[in-house]
Amino acid sequence: MAHSPLLSLRARKGCKAACMALLAVFLLSACGANGQPQQLANQRKLALDRELAHARSIGVPSTLLQPILTQEAGLRQTDAPLAIFSDQPATTYYTNLDQRYQLLLVQVRGIEAQITQQYDYQATLDIQALERVLAQRQAQGFMEAKTFAGQLEAYQKQMARAQDPRIYSQISANARNTTKALHLMGSAHDALMTLKKSIQQLQDSQLDVSMLNQQVSSDLDLFRQASKPEDFSHLLDLLNFQQQETLVLSMQALPSVGAAKLKQFSEDIDTLKQYGQDTTSFQKRLASAKLALEKAKLLSDFLQVSSQLDSDLASIRLPLLYGQASYLLKQFHQEVSSWGKAHQYHDAFNGQDYQLSYPYDEQGIGADADIALQQAQTPDEYQAVIDLLNDDLLNLRAMEADYADHTPWNQVHQSDLQVLRHYNLASSGQVIVISLVEQSLRLYQNGKLVKAFLITAGQYEKPSLPGFWHIFDRESPTVFKSSEPKGSAFWYPDTNINYAMEYHAGGYFLHDSWWRQDYGPGTNFPHVDSGGDQTFSGTGSHGCINIQEDQAKWLYNNTSYNTAVIIY
Repeated sequence: MAHSPLLSLRARKGCKAACMALLAVFLLSACGANGQPQQLANQRKLALDRELAHARSIGVPSTLLQPILTQEAGLRQTDAPLAIFSDQPATTYYTNLDQRYQLLLVQVRGIEAQITQQYDYQATLDIQALERVLAQRQAQGFMEAKTFAGQLEAYQKQMARAQDPRIYSQISANARNTTKALHLMGSAHDALMTLKKSIQQLQDSQLDVSMLNQQVSSDLDLFRQASKPEDFSHLLDLLNFQQQETLVLSMQALPSVGAAKLKQFSEDIDTLKQYGQDTTSFQKRLASAKLALEKAKLLSDFLQVSSQLDSDLASIRLPLLYGQASYLLKQFHQEVSSWGKAHQYHDAFNGQDYQLSYPYDEQGIGADADIALQQAQTPDEYQAVIDLLNDDLLNLRAMEADYADHTPWNQVHQSDLQVLRHYNLASSGQVIVISLVEQSLRLYQNGKLVKAFLITAGQYEKPSLPGFWHIFDRESPTVFKSSEPKGSAFWYPDTNINYAMEYHAGGYFLHDSWWRQDYGPGTNFPHVDSGGDQTFSGTGSHGCINIQEDQAKWLYNNTSYNTAVIIY
């Protein structure tokens, strides 16, 4: 038969198409004969994307997620290898890809846990700082502090429910904002008192100050209504303006006003000297101001002297606050040391002597004021240190007085009433008062004793913290986990707790201690417990307040969030 070119061309084309189809089938078989690794890798990528979206939604900073996003983008740009005779290279590729996505997924979850923990801890610290400033304002008798007590209680309830970094961050910001408002409250009050003093000086000079007194009355209303930092900032601006008005009026009484300012400056210098500070430069300014006031004849002369004295009084304020804080700090440390040396507990168990003032020493709250003073820069911050030290000294002296008081532990103690009055809580609801020297707890309701328990407080190396606190977390039941590594003298195994009430950040709780039999004086030092687990009951707690289980249950059921706690 004759050979047909057309048929030959078609045959060649058909053969080529068949070969290409066969090759495609073969390649697809080589790349996807086993699709499970590819499917797993795709599923892992979807899980990673979902976790990244979740991390962003709960408030994890994008800067922490960006490295993971960059790595994920790099993985998306890779392709499976092409292999004709085996699907193993593709299988290995998708297996490795799955593992890389899994590693990134683990990293995202680790970042979520880390940031949640960090923000939780920061929010706790910010609430603790707010508690301290609020306690100081309450102790100073500011009735306006009730508004901020309500804010604190709201933040504490939010903390009990919070789980996400975003919520913890909001709580931190709100707590810091409220703390700032409370600091500014002190400044606004000082400015208000300064204005009233200036008005009184004008009144003493037989000037009509009725309009100024009306302004002060209006300022007081604004002060009582203020609840945010901007409220107090606005009030401070207004008070500064009104103070300038009083200066204009004082021109009519400049000699007497100048003399009053000179007297105030002289008294401030004397006070600064009592604090052990160098007053040389201020003494020179005082001498110069005295001479200038004696020589003043014209209105411009008196104005110049008055202006200079205003500047001098402003410049001495910060050294005065620093001097007072430094003086109180030295006094506090000296009293802790001297009283502690004179009043010791002799432990018959190990033959050692322990200073009873140890909760106020370096291992307790002794370093708190030192740190606060080192960090203070503004008048408000120095005043906060002064307030803190005054509270610390009051609590220390309450302990000293209670040591000499032989009233039974389950009856009202004068030291309790003293601290209740100091913190303006003598008729303000529930207050838990804890005497460390007695190892006892007494619950008061509107100043009346309701219940009393013997307790075991923190051991010598880990004391319970004296001060004015509030219950900001309640857990029933819960599990305590040691923050110390295994092998440490302070490590303990995971411990079931039935009733726990946290009074200070860092895991300081009032809680039941079912492993103990004995409570009361001496149980915070090394001893033999009469029936408990000697491994953990043979000394004091790690800073918590241990209570017999049934009593802890009663206390938990009969108190609430924000219950005041005074430890002295």
